[in-house]
Amino acid sequence: MKKASLALVALLVLAFALFVVFKKTIGRHVPAAQLVPGETLLFVNVPNLPRTALRWPQTGLAQIFAEPELQKFLEKPRAAAGPGKMLDEKLKQILRLAPREAFAAVTSIDGPQPKWIAGFAFLGRKSEVVALLAEPRAELKKAQPAGKSDIVSFGGTEVETFTYGEVVVAEAFKEDWYLVSNNLDLLKTTMTAAALPTGAPDALGKKELFQKAVAKLPADGDMVVFGQLGSLTERITSLLKASGQPIEPAQLAELQRMQAVAWGTKLEGAQVRDTIFLVAPGGTAEPPLPRNALALSAVDTLLYYGLALPKTFEMPDSSGLVGGYLPMLGAMEKSLAEKGLKWSDLTVAFGPELGVVVDWGQKDPQPTALLALDVRDGAKARAFVDVFTGTAPGTPAWGRKEEGGVTLFQSPTGEGLVPVSPALALTERFLVLGFSSVAVEVGLARLRSGQYAIGQNPAYAGAAKTVGVPTSGFGYLDSKTLFERSYGTLRPFIAMSLAFNPEAGQYLDAGKLPSTETISRHLAPSIYSQSVTAEGTLIESTGTLTFNQVLVAAIGGGLAAAFPIIEASLKEGLDPKTLLPPAPTPPVPPTPAPPTPAPTVAAPEI
Repeated sequence: MKKASLALVALLVLAFALFVVFKKTIGRHVPAAQLVPGETLLFVNVPNLPRTALRWPQTGLAQIFAEPELQKFLEKPRAAAGPGKMLDEKLKQILRLAPREAFAAVTSIDGPQPKWIAGFAFLGRKSEVVALLAEPRAELKKAQPAGKSDIVSFGGTEVETFTYGEVVVAEAFKEDWYLVSNNLDLLKTTMTAAALPTGAPDALGKKELFQKAVAKLPADGDMVVFGQLGSLTERITSLLKASGQPIEPAQLAELQRMQAVAWGTKLEGAQVRDTIFLVAPGGTAEPPLPRNALALSAVDTLLYYGLALPKTFEMPDSSGLVGGYLPMLGAMEKSLAEKGLKWSDLTVAFGPELGVVVDWGQKDPQPTALLALDVRDGAKARAFVDVFTGTAPGTPAWGRKEEGGVTLFQSPTGEGLVPVSPALALTERFLVLGFSSVAVEVGLARLRSGQYAIGQNPAYAGAAKTVGVPTSGFGYLDSKTLFERSYGTLRPFIAMSLAFNPEAGQYLDAGKLPSTETISRHLAPSIYSQSVTAEGTLIESTGTLTFNQVLVAAIGGGLAAAFPIIEASLKEGLDPKTLLPPAPTPPVPPTPAPPTPAPTVAAPEI
């Protein structure tokens, strides 16, 4: 019995010792927001890497990559001695580090180069970090053979520096952090903060503005981006003044209201959530967005987007630069004046909302789109439409007909490879624009039904509940349908392109492209909501891919598609500025002719 008691005591002592070691090695950690200075301009933080690593496999994107078909498609690039294999090796190195938190921050943009610091906390061995950094260090020294390496001591900690020209790269290990900066003083300040129990007294995380901005983000998010806008506003204002550009007092006041912006991303099961909050106190709260254009939707509508229109509208002077590019503006202004209207009356005739509805039927080769403007004043709206559809000199007239209280306008058939013939419909509620009369008639039929058909779609109804009530913008995208229509159409062309491309064939197997269903079954709708309060603007988006991510991917895809053309143009010695048409010269009033001098009469001879 006595031996058992001694064994129990020994076990308790061992458990206590392990707890002390655990608390010292794992519990002792100063978050990145408590390390960087309060004047930090840009702060990017992944606060809990282990938690994010546990959440990632549950997401729809991770489930797509885990599909056996996709794994077979990726076998070749992973096995080849290329980027795929290199990425796998780097990921294995990073996992051995047991990373805990990572951040990057820009603390100043004064001087010849921005002042920045970055780092990551880890639970693994320091030797693993050194091994991971060996290659980038060697590449830097190879690129800068004249650079000088040095080691200095700060508070008993070694700081390695590499200097070339006016640039310095300083590195150090402090507590559980690896830190790197291009400013030695900034690195030392951060090292001092890392040694304190609660970080720096004036750290960014203790500032009221930072706390106010991130309070609107998910409390346990996976990534946080924070930016202070005050310095940027001052810089823009100074540049405008220096260039002689006039600054409207109202515009300047609006800029100065924008103090900071915070962006948070959180993995929520199979979904991803993006939350953006723009801190701009002193504004006016807006009423909920009516989303009236949903009346033009179908149960399987691909995309809906509605936004609140500005309360005022001003068109640039037609006699200036814009008028040179669009000479018809002058004729339109004259026609509007004859009806007692100005461009500013657009917000009187239409509003408060503009809606876009896009459909892509399973048997349709391409999507169809409708734009719908709410009608406020029917008489003024009709006058504007009459002017817009009026016959321009040298062009055929639009067709018009009245049908069931609706006025239909049909443009002349366009020319070219893809002839476009837009159509308009003016009802008591909407001005509807479509790229064909058939699309407009389909939309009017839905409008007459009196139902928001998309509301019967469970996917839409469920997604709409994941964001707050919108006041200035709302969007819905059926990602599954979009992928099925686009990938299903392009998949044969992608396979053919890979098969006939020797370089791509080294890494990708055209015969192993995954099926449409393999990917689409993991895609959930993307939803978007934007609301304005007296404190600022809140933007929320959820989905397998959020609206923000889809937008970034679309821009990236467009740039990638245009890159070969731009590259070829540059190789031929073309100036990128020549890709834009020259600005037209504003009309100059004729100079009056000088008065004709009186005839000279010769003096009589004497």
